[in-house]
Amino acid sequence: MRARHVFRVLSLAGLTFMSLALASCSSTPKRQAAILVVKNDAAEFSRLADGFLSSGQLSSALQYYGEALKANLSVDNVEGAIAARGALGKTYLVLGSLPDAERELGDALTDARAFNKGSLVALCLSNLGELRYASGDIDAADSLFLEAQELAASDGDVAALVSHNRGVVAMARGEYAIAEVLFLKAAAANEKAQRWVELGSNRYSLASLANSSGDVDKAIDWAGKALEADKRAENAPGIGADLEALARLQRKVKNDEVAFDFYRRAFGLWLSLDREPEAERCLIALQELATSLGKASYASRYEELLSRLDERQIP
Repeated sequence: MRARHVFRVLSLAGLTFMSLALASCSSTPKRQAAILVVKNDAAEFSRLADGFLSSGQLSSALQYYGEALKANLSVDNVEGAIAARGALGKTYLVLGSLPDAERELGDALTDARAFNKGSLVALCLSNLGELRYASGDIDAADSLFLEAQELAASDGDVAALVSHNRGVVAMARGEYAIAEVLFLKAAAANEKAQRWVELGSNRYSLASLANSSGDVDKAIDWAGKALEADKRAENAPGIGADLEALARLQRKVKNDEVAFDFYRRAFGLWLSLDREPEAERCLIALQELATSLGKASYASRYEELLSRLDERQIP
């Protein structure tokens, strides 16, 4: 009797195991489909955030990068979570919120090292290097960029980014020849891959480098090319920076009428993005230029706009 009982219990246990296994098999496709939906949602959140970032809407970019991070974490999509955390950290960096950037970029690097994908580790190292550079620690930034360079060879996008960042460090150290080689290398790779935002940044840096070297004509040429790339990317903050750079350079060579036009275009763009500090900077230059050019009505208009801005800033 005992033997039969044992056999019966084992048989029931076997049936239960088989039932669970069959149930598991039948639900696996549904579970995988649900995970795929969440991953797609996370990717869409990141795309939305990228769009907000390129149009200068930083608070919305933060919100959607945060949503992308939550979605990726909810299904343990490690690589997606690392990318979202890195984008979140870089947005905090643009906002000047360095402690928040430090937290997100540091965590992204820790997770990337554990995930052990070379190009992803390189990207996180480069992002953290940008934070160190923004904090004034050029040597620490350079160390991170050099480490990233060794890991980025398999990914052209990341390799170009690292080359650009190393160029920024070289320029800060006054190593202009090295900086130019690095910027040109990054620009060639980005142009070939049609990464227009990155190309705009490369060309803007080449314009800045030429200006620092005393070649204003070359600087104007590169700034114009940066504007072309940023327009192709519809990168509004980049376009604004390019227009201001062209205005400053034209003013430097005494082409005040041309500078006036560029400043007006830059002012309109910054105003459309609600970027008050940049708009005020353009207004100051416009008021000065209008006065020197004998444009009395414009000078009065810009003076009035400046006074309104000053009144808003009074506590």
